[in-house]
Order: sequence, then C-alpha cells, then structure tokens
Amino acid sequence: MNALEKRLLAAIAAGHPDRRMEVSVRGQLMRVAPLTWNEIAVAVGVPERDLTDPIAHLVAADSIDSARQSAGFFKRLRGEDDTTFFFATPKGRRLLQGDTPEQGSHEDVSTQRLENVRKITHHLGYYLTRYGYAFSLVSLGSGYDEFATASQIALVTLATDIREAGHDITKLMAFMPHTMAMVDILKDWKDRGMLREDIFQNDARAMVMVATV
Repeated sequence: MNALEKRLLAAIAAGHPDRRMEVSVRGQLMRVAPLTWNEIAVAVGVPERDLTDPIAHLVAADSIDSARQSAGFFKRLRGEDDTTFFFATPKGRRLLQGDTPEQGSHEDVSTQRLENVRKITHHLGYYLTRYGYAFSLVSLGSGYDEFATASQIALVTLATDIREAGHDITKLMAFMPHTMAMVDILKDWKDRGMLREDIFQNDARAMVMVATV
C-alpha cells in the first residue's frame, strides 16, 4: 500500500461526521459513515480523476467496499445518477491499526500528538470536534504528522462549511479571506520545513478550488 492509498484509507475509515448507513459485508450488517467519491477527493486534496487506480487497489485488497444509493424517481428526472458511497472494511481498519507506530507509550504519544493537532487546527481557525479527534487518530496512526493532519481537517471543514452555506453569496464571500489566510499559514509551514511540499501543494490547491466553486 503506497502513501496515497494509506491516506485514502485513513480518510474513508474516518468517515462522514453526519452520515450513517447500514451495509452488508460478507453477510454481516455494518453501520458505517461512508463518503462519496467527491468527498474523498476533497478529504485527501487529490483530483477525482487521480483516485481511480488507488481506490481500485483498495477495493481489490478488500480494504474498502462500496454501496450504491438509488437516485430515486425525481432525482432521475433532474438527470441525477445513483450515488456510490465508500467505507472501510474490518480488514481495512485492522490494516490502519497495524500500521500505527509502536514507540514509547502509545497512549501518551497519542494524547500529546492529539493536543498538538488541536493547537495547530485552532491556529487555522477551527476547533477540533469529536470527528476531528477520530480523524486525527487515524491520520497520525497512518504516518502523517500533526501539521499534515491539521491541514486535512481544515480542508474538510472548509468544504463542509461551504456546502452548508448553499447559495448564500454573503456567506460564500466570507470564506475567501479565511481560505487565503490558511494558505499563507500552510506556505509558512512549508517554507519552515514543517509541512511537506506535496501536502502543501495538494491541500492549498484544494482549499482554493473549494472556496472558488
């Protein structure tokens, strides 16, 4: 499993904070918090067109699975298609747990690193929610540091806030200054060697794209 696939698996395992579905996996019912293709792309800051192969690899490895939700009669009349959701399988979750570094006391390390994520996320203008803590655990356990994890949380939160703003132009305009401020912070981290170049490029580009849709 390469770095992008690990990042995808971590994002999919963290799931959606407000969505719950019951799915059947190998004849067993599971309650999951799945993500759509677009939500996954936003979560990892990678264009949808670049996700086909890594998602296919994760599906083939039985690390993730998918479920389809019918668009319904009226949505079909509007030209909408069925929605495909992705979720982590038990095997995928075990892979993430097994990939967690075992150095020192895991609980102590996790507590300290989670606190670091909380502080860094707050610096970007957001508070860490229960979903954010869960995502942080998975992200940190997958090999990402606190700055990369906070950047991802900020990106996902920004996308969620913009989606919830709907067509309110006043609210939408207010997101751009915040977005550019976050990009400036990410660039400063990158210049100081605190954030990897590739993560900066992916997350900063995704933030701007989300804010200007």
